Amino acid sequence: MAGPSYKWPLIIFLLLGALAAIWTGNRWAKLQGEASAPVEPQSPTGDIFVAGSQPRTVLAVPASTDASTQLERCLVKLTQAKDPNPPLSVRATPSPAAAIVAEIANEQFLDVVGQQNGWFAVTVPNQATAQGWVPMALTDYGCHTKLARVVLPPDQTKTALVRGRFVGPGVHQYKLALERGQTLTISGRGGPMPALQSPSEAVVFAGPGRQDSTLETDVWSGKLNESGDYQLVLRSDTFGYDYAFNVDVK
Repeated sequence: MAGPSYKWPLIIFLLLGALAAIWTGNRWAKLQGEASAPVEPQSPTGDIFVAGSQPRTVLAVPASTDASTQLERCLVKLTQAKDPNPPLSVRATPSPAAAIVAEIANEQFLDVVGQQNGWFAVTVPNQATAQGWVPMALTDYGCHTKLARVVLPPDQTKTALVRGRFVGPGVHQYKLALERGQTLTISGRGGPMPALQSPSEAVVFAGPGRQDSTLETDVWSGKLNESGDYQLVLRSDTFGYDYAFNVDVK
């Protein structure tokens, strides 16, 4: 004999309540997990990343910046073998116990396509489709593309020393906020002089801006006709070089 008809609505109500409680519990657990998940660290000096990776990938670039600049963007595309016990072993996975897929002589450049736990994922020379892993500590690398801002001291000297280095080819740009009527002086301290572009992208000083130029000018000075961000630009088309220059604003 069938029970009272009022039991079915009650049973359905209880089942719906149980399902709602289960869904709420799962959703709460997911939100708690998201809240407690570790936050991806951010670079204190700017976005430093490798080709093929997300811009938030934190990567230390040795000897690439100093206190006179604030790094805003850096792209690492190449690394150079610097193994104290050459040749440098390229391994199948990012582990010192992984199989060796190639051996690279020191000074050889490798294309960087990724980075993980202190290892670079690289393309093996002369084998376009072959990839492997090398320890970052056994290589030399720097910013292929760099964008930084020159920071002038707060006192009246308004002079800053800018230093950097190329590992292989690339372009380095330094922004400097200046006012119309100010006089800017650039003095070479090693390596080539940078080219200078105005806020409207007009060429104020053409260079040399690159290592292979025959221009020997090591001091440039001029009165500025515009206000805004000027660009100091250096290029490398070779194996790289170190550079240093002073900027003086009056």
